[in-house]
Amino acid sequence: MITGDKTAGKLPHLDGRLWYNGDGQPMNAPIPPSAPEPLPGTVKFYYRHLIVGTGQTEWPAHLETAADLAGELARAVAALGEALPHPTKVTACDAAATGSGCDILVFPDNLRYRRVTMADLPGLIAEQVLAGRPATSIPHEALDGVHIFICTHGARDQRCGVCGPPLYERFAAEIAARGLEGHVHLYRSSHVGGHRYAGNVLIYPTGDWYGYVTPAAVPVLLDRAILGGSIVPELWRGRMGLSPEAQIALLATLFPVHQPPPLRP
Repeated sequence: MITGDKTAGKLPHLDGRLWYNGDGQPMNAPIPPSAPEPLPGTVKFYYRHLIVGTGQTEWPAHLETAADLAGELARAVAALGEALPHPTKVTACDAAATGSGCDILVFPDNLRYRRVTMADLPGLIAEQVLAGRPATSIPHEALDGVHIFICTHGARDQRCGVCGPPLYERFAAEIAARGLEGHVHLYRSSHVGGHRYAGNVLIYPTGDWYGYVTPAAVPVLLDRAILGGSIVPELWRGRMGLSPEAQIALLATLFPVHQPPPLRP
């Protein structure tokens, strides 16, 4: 259960173009200019997320232009337009492909489809995307544990290409040091939305998004969000399944002192 944690952790911050750690020491990691802005409410509403494991760490700037299964799925979902019962996000990650196809992770359904091929996509779209039920024609299984996605999509925006890889390395090191490999699963991800908030981190199954994340904040996220079941309000952008207004309202309920200004029209 996600609860409000009033403990103030030492978190990194941005001053000009240089990140500083929680003790006020410069991290020597200049980033491209991007004026920080309030984070809560910056996640566009979506209901379902399909993530294609391509086994790659680089993708075209726009996933829908890719010639692989991830691109085909992105194009097919976009073509549905108003026929979609719920807003659906399609991204790619570096999870290794299995056999002749790709694995696809689906949230909030917490499913992994195995060895999905182009021929399987009509069934996946008809059942999982449109009807909201598992596609019985494709091998699948329930997901367990925590799944962390870090946007490293430099071809889409250099900020993610600069901020994402160090985040991935720090998460990998912390997960290994804590012996969490069987419980916490880590992925590099294509563009998720809001590259100006890099580094961007998505955590499932809660569906929480974090922005302006630096390597210094990784232990805080692991301790308070992933293991502690709380929200880290200083870095929280929002959550899957909530409108921007509902995201702000949730944060104001859990952490009254972190109320952001109203959304811009």
